[in-house]
Amino acid sequence: MRLGIQKLGALRALNVKLYVTPIVLHEYFNWALESRNLRLARGDVERAKGYERLIELLPSVLAELGMEILEQKFTIAELREVANLILQRSVDPGDALNAITAKKEDMSIVTLDEDWQRLSDYVTAVITL
Repeated sequence: MRLGIQKLGALRALNVKLYVTPIVLHEYFNWALESRNLRLARGDVERAKGYERLIELLPSVLAELGMEILEQKFTIAELREVANLILQRSVDPGDALNAITAKKEDMSIVTLDEDWQRLSDYVTAVITL
């Protein structure tokens, strides 16, 4: 969820209910924390503080966009399908889990990741920002 001002505006312009999954939140926090730690290791304290700020701001951004956290539950059969997506389509495990959720909930995906085209049959639509 590395979003700039233009991307936030694009999300607002969609004028639909927006959801985020725990998987996306996990990926975002990992990215921001790893980026922070890399900057600290390089001695770039100011840039590291910027990543800390991104971590702190995420809840406020989600609230501003009216986003809700979508609970995810999976059956064993769905996990088999996830494994198949990972191995047969070479997709990220998080994307595969989110694809199953989108399919169950009949949802579209808003993404910055072009790789979602490989999962377009699992979602109502792929909206690339």
